[in-house]
Amino acid sequence: MSNGIQGTVARFIAAAAAGAAILLFASGGVAAAAPAIGSAHEVATRAGASCIVTGYSLHADQEMAADGISSDYVEQVVYQQCRSAKKQGNGTWKYTTKYITVIANSNGYIITVWRN
Repeated sequence: MSNGIQGTVARFIAAAAAGAAILLFASGGVAAAAPAIGSAHEVATRAGASCIVTGYSLHADQEMAADGISSDYVEQVVYQQCRSAKKQGNGTWKYTTKYITVIANSNGYIITVWRN
């Protein structure tokens, strides 16, 4: 690795450790973005609860339809609440807002959703 690349990589790692948001670029533009992560405590908190939705159970789909809750809204809640999600006794994660509650497994698969 050349000195220039090593220096860039070192600055990248230092910026990530300091809590800067990281954008990864490809030749066509932004390929991916990672939110800023601050302290080691935040990393540990985020380590178990998924910040993305990977799928929906039939039950979750039915509950969302009955309550008029969109998948976009569920995905927004999971992403925004992943730092504060609570691990349940059965190993699932509970994401709660003023308006809805989402239950997901550790892989981000939504089990159920309801209005509060």
